[in-house]
Amino acid sequence: MSSPADSTSTESGSPERFGYSWDRFHELSADQEEQFRRWTSLIDPETGWKDKTILDVGCGTGRNSYWALTYGASEGLAIDVDDRSLSHARRKLESFPGMEVRKESVYELEIADRFDIVFSIGVIHHLENPIAALRNMAHAVKPGGKVLIWVYGYENMELYVNVLNPLRQFLFSKLPMPVIWWLAFLPTGLLWVLLRAGFGSIRYFKLIRGFSFMHLRNRPVNPLCLSALVWR
Repeated sequence: MSSPADSTSTESGSPERFGYSWDRFHELSADQEEQFRRWTSLIDPETGWKDKTILDVGCGTGRNSYWALTYGASEGLAIDVDDRSLSHARRKLESFPGMEVRKESVYELEIADRFDIVFSIGVIHHLENPIAALRNMAHAVKPGGKVLIWVYGYENMELYVNVLNPLRQFLFSKLPMPVIWWLAFLPTGLLWVLLRAGFGSIRYFKLIRGFSFMHLRNRPVNPLCLSALVWR
């Protein structure tokens, strides 16, 4: 199954920076469950996960696997490449004996026709070779199963793509993570105040208006958040 493309480096996915963040933001919350339901809205949380085997690609601290398992998924595999993230994932999922947590890149994945649902939330667009990743995910799902990904969209993102992201890359992307960690308080504070003042009429802003300050601070829910300028 493997090909030269499958050996693509994982470094372009910023595992070191994601791992730093996940090591500090790993507790479960109602905000996170609400996000998971929206990200996986094509699967009915009441019936769609029940008795299904799952594969979580880029599992982070395991929270997405956790919600799927609480909705009735029977067993599965969660993979990531950062040890700090995986340590939290193992603790979070230890009460589900059928769920394995493994240090493995999606490029190394050599599983065929095993899972009912293969999903990846907020990961594929960060990878150097998303096509190779998607191919391995498609191989891993059973015939008739589902492959579900959530990625950043372009709609309403023109300002970020054309202005804010180039600015982020130039000013912040090479800074040490401890510096970025503290700097992120400033734009998050501005965003939090604007949201509480009623800024933004699209549904996205209405959603994150109810999120806590620390949720916005520690895990930008979309690059449109100003905190994403310094987050990664």
